[in-house]
Amino acid sequence: MSDSDMYPLTEPENMPKALLPIANKPMLWYVLQWLEQGGILDIKIVTTHEWEVEISNYVDVYKGIANITVKELGDVTESADALRLLAPQIKSDVIVVPCDLIVDVPAAHFLDMFRLRRPAISTLFYEQMKSEGGGGSSKARLDLPCVGIDQPSSRLVLVQDIEKKQAVTSLPMSLIRRFPSMVLSNKMCDSHVYVLKRWVLDYIVANPEISSIQDDLLPLFVQAQSQPSLLESNDISQYLLSRPARHVDESDTSAQFGMPDGAGLSELDNSDPLKVFAYIRRNGIAGRADQVPLYCDLNCTVARITVDTRVDESAVLAQQTQVGADSMVGPSSQLGDRCSIKRSVVGAHCIIGKNVKIINS
Repeated sequence: MSDSDMYPLTEPENMPKALLPIANKPMLWYVLQWLEQGGILDIKIVTTHEWEVEISNYVDVYKGIANITVKELGDVTESADALRLLAPQIKSDVIVVPCDLIVDVPAAHFLDMFRLRRPAISTLFYEQMKSEGGGGSSKARLDLPCVGIDQPSSRLVLVQDIEKKQAVTSLPMSLIRRFPSMVLSNKMCDSHVYVLKRWVLDYIVANPEISSIQDDLLPLFVQAQSQPSLLESNDISQYLLSRPARHVDESDTSAQFGMPDGAGLSELDNSDPLKVFAYIRRNGIAGRADQVPLYCDLNCTVARITVDTRVDESAVLAQQTQVGADSMVGPSSQLGDRCSIKRSVVGAHCIIGKNVKIINS
């Protein structure tokens, strides 16, 4: 998805997508909190030249415990291209997270799988939440892939785009023989959260044709699990075999995950050296605000469950105005007589007239 899917909220005269409010907090706040709670304390925010100042200004006032730096990478918009430019500054394993993610999976739980099983890549998929109504996700355009998960091992073994009118999905016999307990689903969304071993970053640097983790790197690695010939033909095997024994220093993100030293090939199954794992979140709170309908839904969902103050102390409510327990009113907003707010979020510095009803907004 591009910022055009957030039109008109991300127009140049408005604000960066990362600072759009969800339940009256910038969506970037939720991502930073999620990472910090998972023990990730060295964070680099990648942005374009257009929004560098606004993002930097927010980071200056953000109250957190992580060391956060903002990197402007010009017109680079793809995830693997951005990692390639940042590679000289990355000395350990790396986690990539989009700015628009809201998820109730504790980061520590997700990172536990990476720490304990040490795959090349770990990713997170989720089932799309039910729409809150109004302008919600029932109106969103979702092109979901066919995802295959090996149940005994939680390995991601298939990621295949499917056409809406496609009634049959073809699967290679090599995949079925290799993973006979595979379960297929076309209801899973890719969160765009990826944890990569450091050697995978080296592979990205050496292969400039890989621009996107989701579109280029992930499908290749997933397919190579059941087709070992791809390890040689795509030069993946040389990175698997040449991984040096790791050392731990204070800046090592992997050390923060709690990984032991020297995770070399000798500790792995040489006959199955490449693994991609998936954490699946079902029936929970998870979503990306990468389209306006999805953004509306996440606002309603977070506003309903938040423990923050429903009505800011600086807001002014006239007589007989009602604000539902599932709604919020932001700082310095004014609501006129006999207003009714239900399942909605009123932002900061808004003026609402008399006799206005706002529902699912």
